[in-house]
Amino acid sequence: MTNIKKTNIRWAVAVVLALSYMVMFLGRTVFSVSGSDIMQQYGWSSTQFGYASTAFFIGYMITMIPSGAIADKYGATKVLIVSLLLSGLFTLLTPIIGISIGSMIFIRALEGVAQGCIVPGAMSNLGRWIPKKESGIACGLVQAGCPLGSAINMYVAAALLPIIGWKKLFYLYAVFFPIWCIIWALVGKSNPSDHKKVNKAELDYIAQKQQKQLLITNSNITKSDVLRSSSVWLMCLSYACATYMYFFCTTWLPNYFAIGRGMKISAGATPFIVGFFTYFIGGFVSDAASNKFGDKIGRKLVQIVGMIGAAVLIFLGANFTNPTLVIASVSLSYGFLCLTMSGYFSVAPSICPTLAGVYSGIAGILGSVSGILAPTITGFVVDAGLKAGASNAVAYGYALWICAGICILGSILAILAKLDPIKHKE
Repeated sequence: MTNIKKTNIRWAVAVVLALSYMVMFLGRTVFSVSGSDIMQQYGWSSTQFGYASTAFFIGYMITMIPSGAIADKYGATKVLIVSLLLSGLFTLLTPIIGISIGSMIFIRALEGVAQGCIVPGAMSNLGRWIPKKESGIACGLVQAGCPLGSAINMYVAAALLPIIGWKKLFYLYAVFFPIWCIIWALVGKSNPSDHKKVNKAELDYIAQKQQKQLLITNSNITKSDVLRSSSVWLMCLSYACATYMYFFCTTWLPNYFAIGRGMKISAGATPFIVGFFTYFIGGFVSDAASNKFGDKIGRKLVQIVGMIGAAVLIFLGANFTNPTLVIASVSLSYGFLCLTMSGYFSVAPSICPTLAGVYSGIAGILGSVSGILAPTITGFVVDAGLKAGASNAVAYGYALWICAGICILGSILAILAKLDPIKHKE
């Protein structure tokens, strides 16, 4: 008998999960690309806009660990569908409810609560479908949806904002969330064994992956074991340093180019286009480094190199005066930052594969703290710089310097982490 060739449905599932990230970031960054218009219409300062941006991450933080634990135990489908549908609803309601700073903070917090379930749900689902040796590539593929959504948003916003205004742009983006849910219902499942198009060869391939991982990691590890691991906290804190700059870019980069540098909003698409490709590169490098050096070194190597590169280039971007050099350096900096993302989430299959959703939830909460800090600190720094007499470019440049310093800290934390498989404490 000839061997039956295994199907590759796991990659179709990964692609649909990537689309969930793309839709998530369309709904998330529409607020930032509309920032200039919103501040002008309501007379808000940079600090007030920072508060509204921060509210999203406060809500985002609340649901990260619970949703990850639920997805690990019961499967990710219900978590993802409920989260995406609520995200679409709150995107639709943002222009209707957010007519004052207080009501805008409230609705953005609700948007964050809804979107806070997407990352843990997606990563938990990916852990059930993808072999450890492919986890870096798969994480890179899924997370590439983030800069793809941001890049698309820059071009769409540049084209449509002058025509339809910021409120109708929110209404338009709200439609994408239920469309994704329909696609997931057709393509995605919580478990490979539930998918009718997955053949036995692919199921055996995935089952062998799980058996190998359980030989390395105790199958009975608990959430407490994960929470007690110093490696988990060091890597998640390092991830939080990366997400500080990441969420600075998500919330303030359009304003940096438009207000700080006097460019078109579409100029802000370049970093996200670069980031889209480096997500994939980071996934390949993470897997290759793990195969060559082992998980202890290989699973954190790309984070260390990427964070240092991001720090150096964002600092240069803050100090260049030539517009081309500014765009190039900031774009490359964001590219180096995105190299790290698949590496951070490929750590879980190496040290706690059965509780990948819990790890993702911890990383998500700490990342959300950065999401809370980055918009608020940036608003304070920009306003303080302007009040002190600095130009827009210099005032925004101070915020970029802070990003550089935090990225260096993140690389140090990754160096200190020892990525040993977590053991159950009797």
